[in-house]
Amino acid sequence: MTAIYAIPVFAVDPDDSAARARLSRERLEQIDRRRDTARRQGFAASLLLEYAVAQHFPWVVHPLALSIADGGKPYLVSEPGVHFSLSHSGDWAVCAVSDHPVGVDIEKCEQGRRDIASRFFHREEVRYLNTLLPSMRDKAFYQLWTLKESFVKSTGHGLDLPLRSFWIDIRRMPPKLDCDEFRGGYSLFLPDFSAADSDYCLAVCVEQAGAEAPAVHIMK
Repeated sequence: MTAIYAIPVFAVDPDDSAARARLSRERLEQIDRRRDTARRQGFAASLLLEYAVAQHFPWVVHPLALSIADGGKPYLVSEPGVHFSLSHSGDWAVCAVSDHPVGVDIEKCEQGRRDIASRFFHREEVRYLNTLLPSMRDKAFYQLWTLKESFVKSTGHGLDLPLRSFWIDIRRMPPKLDCDEFRGGYSLFLPDFSAADSDYCLAVCVEQAGAEAPAVHIMK
């Protein structure tokens, strides 16, 4: 089981006392060290996590206590078998929850960012992007970027796993992972997020072969 929840970050107020009461003191201290939009993004993502876990794992005690594993991946202290991933960009925050290791990434799509591909992507991905018409490259670039970020998050290896060390084939759907270190056992998806905002790209990776495409729940 994997599910994704998304919320506009300005739909929540990080100073609202009732909303703040749903988070642990430690989590609030981390969020309050941020400023402006970053603070709102972190607050929204944390509220989503509390809600999503309650929906799918109702026995877990709240507020959630989080810790960080080697590699930088957060986990629930009391329930290491309950997996989650958080991401935010621009006006949106997202949370994925699963009974398998999971990674999620959202990016606001902007023109002129494809130079990142030549610097950090695998040569096969760069070659594929160069075969596309200019009008199609930005979309493909963000699909690859979010898929690669979601895969790295699902592994828990963080920056120890360079983006150019593996490649993802998006010529056919669902996307296919090619990585010498991690062969098989991963499912990648590009859920449709256009109903929420067409200027964003959303991707999720689950460490589970043949996983079902996750449902996306838009919160308002």
